Amino acid sequence: MKKYLFLSAILIASFVSCKKDETKPSIQSQEFEINSTASTAWKYFSFATNDTVSVTDPATSMAWDLAFQRYRIKTNGGLSGKGSGSAANSFNKGQTGFDALTIIPDTTTFAADASISIAVQQGYATYVVNPALYTWFTLEFATQGTQIVPSDYIYIVKTATGKYAKVWFKSYYSATNLSGYVTFQYKYQADGSKNLQ
Repeated sequence: MKKYLFLSAILIASFVSCKKDETKPSIQSQEFEINSTASTAWKYFSFATNDTVSVTDPATSMAWDLAFQRYRIKTNGGLSGKGSGSAANSFNKGQTGFDALTIIPDTTTFAADASISIAVQQGYATYVVNPALYTWFTLEFATQGTQIVPSDYIYIVKTATGKYAKVWFKSYYSATNLSGYVTFQYKYQADGSKNLQ
């Protein structure tokens, strides 16, 4: 009888060990369009909820990860908030680059939000934004006016709580060609690891 109990214990232990060794399912890619048309108000986004959030005091709130005002983007850190928010440009591009970025290198240098001078219609103005994310677009001058065109870079964003997401900003215009509608694709790693698969 003891022999059978011993063998049963070994089988159970082996089964539990195999379950632990199984690879985790991949995280899902999400896409979101945020209405950031207002030039005087910020819209706040949370990766954890995959939605915009209402924020009373952005300087102290931990509920948001990214903030949008037209083409300007902030993270919840540095001069923008009390969180761990920051960002880095992976310099990968497009869908190929998005898929290829499967883990965050330990050598990645993240930029915190800071005051930078930004070109506006009246000249230049100083805004607190994330300097790494300010490279998400380029300006193209056409007969119909200045167009904002995504640079196609894939970014690594550290959230307010120190977790990670990879983000690809894909468009600045709505389906009806209205400006200020930023569409981005992302994968958010909720377990806090640097795995972005």
